[in-house]
Amino acid sequence: MLQPDTIAPSAKPVLSVTDLKTHFFTDTGVIRAVNGVTLSVNEGETLAIVGESGSGKSVTGLTVMRLLGRTTAKVVGGSIHFRDRNDQDTDLLALSEKAMSRIRGHDIAMIFQDPMSSLNPVFTVGDQVAEPLRVHKGLGTREARLQAIELLRQVGISGPEKRIDAYPHELSGGMRQRIMIAVALACDPRLLIADEPTTALDVTIQAQIIDLLRKLQQERRMAMIFVTHDLKLVKQIADRVAVMYASQVVEEGPVDEVLSNPRHPYTRALLDCIPSRRDGDGNRRSLKPIPGTMPNPLSPPAGCRFHARCAHAQPNCAAVEPELAVVEGKHVTRCIRWQEIAL
Repeated sequence: MLQPDTIAPSAKPVLSVTDLKTHFFTDTGVIRAVNGVTLSVNEGETLAIVGESGSGKSVTGLTVMRLLGRTTAKVVGGSIHFRDRNDQDTDLLALSEKAMSRIRGHDIAMIFQDPMSSLNPVFTVGDQVAEPLRVHKGLGTREARLQAIELLRQVGISGPEKRIDAYPHELSGGMRQRIMIAVALACDPRLLIADEPTTALDVTIQAQIIDLLRKLQQERRMAMIFVTHDLKLVKQIADRVAVMYASQVVEEGPVDEVLSNPRHPYTRALLDCIPSRRDGDGNRRSLKPIPGTMPNPLSPPAGCRFHARCAHAQPNCAAVEPELAVVEGKHVTRCIRWQEIAL
């Protein structure tokens, strides 16, 4: 993990998301998938977004990429500002689709959850790695192929001169994920969004992919958003973490501070779900599943959205929707009782 003093200071973040609201308009009602999310990430920094399935993590990333256009989703509020290498600030939500397509895959790239469904089965992996080089860099077929081979080598594909002509189904899950990373890094993006890139992999390959991403991110000084539900991975790869629950950020701050001293009951509950976790005295803690289920996104509860599952809830938790409160420095939490229940 990058240490704070190794990150070059940046006057302004590479990405600034402010009060973002992305809603899905369905026949049964409005799903507020992202509801007032504010995030930022700097050059050379990794921000992890963590939470259960349905918390809004992936939709946040897809909204930044503007990849929800053919769904019922609509951004109904907020802003997304991206700062390029020339220090030019761009409001991504104000761009036309044509202008956004010049940024997507070039300045901002994304690694998707399932490479088997993201890679095209009828094209070789070489064609798919070379495509962004041809589209965004204007390279010819031969030069794009040579650079694609080098990219495959950089992401740890053995024998890239032969693998480049393979089809996705001929490769293992770990190799397909490496291909997805090569596609995302082809144009040396300023911002990389990795959406649960290790979910379908076994623990050995998962560790290799995490090490690879961390190495490439540090070498290229990319800003990276790492979306996951696994807090153990967060500790390995991230500098800061934002915990999402029911479409909102409920806690955010430096990784070590948030994971060692969580100030939101949901963050603490996620930590209690980690097998073989130990307390401050080194004693093994028993695994404690979070009771209940995520609230219905069509009709989220009043007050704190976590109160129905929270062991510390009191009547006013169901009546008052908490704002983000500053714990210390850049550590914030969305809980009206955080001072009372602090560790």
